Amino acid sequence: MLKLSHPIRVDMHSQEETMGAAESTTKESFRNLNSDQLEAFRGNIKKVTVQDGLTEHDFKKLLPYWGNFGLLAFSNLGRKKGLKKDRLPLSVLVYQANLLEGMASDQAEALDALFDDKWPEALVACASNALQLSQADSSALLAFLQKDKSSNLTNMLTANRLLGELVHLPFKDLLSSKKSIMPKLAGNTTLLSPAAQLAIRAHLPMEYRDKWQLLFSSNQHGSSFSQMAQRVDGQGPCLLVIRSSNGRVFGCYASHGFASGPTYTGDSLSFLFSLAPIIGIHEATGFCKKYCYLNQQQETLPNGMGIGGSDGNWPLFLSEDYGKGVAYANSSAFEKCDLAGEKDFEIHTFEVWRVGPLPAVKHAEKSILDKDPQAQALLELAGKKMHSTAYRDPAPLLSDDEEE
Repeated sequence: MLKLSHPIRVDMHSQEETMGAAESTTKESFRNLNSDQLEAFRGNIKKVTVQDGLTEHDFKKLLPYWGNFGLLAFSNLGRKKGLKKDRLPLSVLVYQANLLEGMASDQAEALDALFDDKWPEALVACASNALQLSQADSSALLAFLQKDKSSNLTNMLTANRLLGELVHLPFKDLLSSKKSIMPKLAGNTTLLSPAAQLAIRAHLPMEYRDKWQLLFSSNQHGSSFSQMAQRVDGQGPCLLVIRSSNGRVFGCYASHGFASGPTYTGDSLSFLFSLAPIIGIHEATGFCKKYCYLNQQQETLPNGMGIGGSDGNWPLFLSEDYGKGVAYANSSAFEKCDLAGEKDFEIHTFEVWRVGPLPAVKHAEKSILDKDPQAQALLELAGKKMHSTAYRDPAPLLSDDEEE
């Protein structure tokens, strides 16, 4: 429970009310915040003032990562609450934090009260200062938020998953929240900027957001399709990230990963993404059931790695002849997008990241007998001994050290 020198109540009931009634009002008014968050808020406020209210100087000291938007918020809250003094009641500030931890409609109310129509710039400023982003990353995030032209902020907060993550940043430190909105990368990347990581992470299932393992990097493992396929095969949900020779950066999230063979894996949780020159997420339409595909050294089937296509019409496909790919702008599997800016592209840099833990059952390399069960049945009928069964499972691609 938040306990300050004066009871905090959003409705500003008279001081003559009993403490029990005040505490009940506080609990109801700040129902989105738990007792630990309220206590953390109280402790952080006490570091800058012991008064029942914040001056403009106190506000800037308490919320330094808001930058100039702190002054805007202080002015807006004072004006909209009709306050004539130079102190902002603490309850008003706590109420905004409570709203930002609530439903989309609550969050929209808080953003409007704090920042008016400058809320995209304010959220990006908070993210930039809290996460120490570069100017390029800040600009990329702002452009991503401003792409949505909806006039209804509540709908935007519901639909835009990255916005739904960023909205918790303004009061993150005051609530002593330790939850990170950045993934922990096990490996080095030259393609995934912090802004790109934020955008992709927000669109992943919750269980796949926090730990990403590098499976393949053309910078580290060379330009070999077979090497890449071996390291990716059966490793579970993953991200493909490509920089083409024309400087574009793009890729896809494969919801079930890639399994070598003539069949498709994955579902409509898969999506495509653009990272440069602008960030964009392109969701599955649900019109197509063919998602993630990996095959090689076949005479009649496509040889390569792709998603959402077949018969030469792929929104993204990498040829077994390493270095070449195709990306069709019009695909029924995903929202319309032009990932590469050209139908045929050349790979400059390529990375694959597993998201989440290693699957409990690793994909095993198939014996020729598994690939042709009729041949196996004929050998068994002929009484032939199955010599190859002891050699089917390859050694793990990633050692325990690499996993860490």
